[in-house]
Amino acid sequence: LQVATADTKGFSERVVPAPVSPIGQQAYADTEYATGVALPTNMMVEYGRVQNPENLEQPMSPIYKYAYVSDRFEGLVVVDVNVLADRDPRNNFLERVAAFNPDGILNGARYITVAGNFAYITCDRGLVIVGIEDPLAPRVVAELGAPDLIDPFAVTIQFRYAFLTDKEGLKVVDITDVARPRLAARLRLDEAHDLYVARTYAYVANGSKGLAIVDVERPEKPTLYMAYDAGG
Repeated sequence: LQVATADTKGFSERVVPAPVSPIGQQAYADTEYATGVALPTNMMVEYGRVQNPENLEQPMSPIYKYAYVSDRFEGLVVVDVNVLADRDPRNNFLERVAAFNPDGILNGARYITVAGNFAYITCDRGLVIVGIEDPLAPRVVAELGAPDLIDPFAVTIQFRYAFLTDKEGLKVVDITDVARPRLAARLRLDEAHDLYVARTYAYVANGSKGLAIVDVERPEKPTLYMAYDAGG
């Protein structure tokens, strides 16, 4: 059966270990204890493709060549994923190209998101902002910890604000000057975990309390719009 469907790359059943032979790809990269992964864009882009001069395209930033992994012990691990987008089926082997955790600043890394040339990582120290404009040579840009952030977990970026969850609830951090993050607001939530921000609302997984929907139209004055637990 596997031989008969060798050309059907979308075919997958229990008897077929993978739609592509392991001889031709390695779609994983080892880290000590990975906790999150982020990409600069949710679109597949090919770094280094031939550009048409007539389109007047600017050079592509090298950040798009990599995936960025948070790791509890290694901090930030950079993985080359461009091999999956270069239209060559013979080189689909993911490769880690850098690890970054100077003086243990990213110990306990648990969540990562990428916005622009920066990776926002929550860890034991709080929120650490890492510059990745040169992905092979990351640099610490800023950090924000206690008492503003208490054991933060999730972080997401919208415009000039970072939204985080920690032991105290939802926190809003002004990152207009990314080198000087400033706690701008806080909203008490008892069991805040992951979150997602879309336009004027933040959706927070609030443990046994269900889903907390927070109005963030005015980011520096967040208010609880609704708590939804589907009737318990």
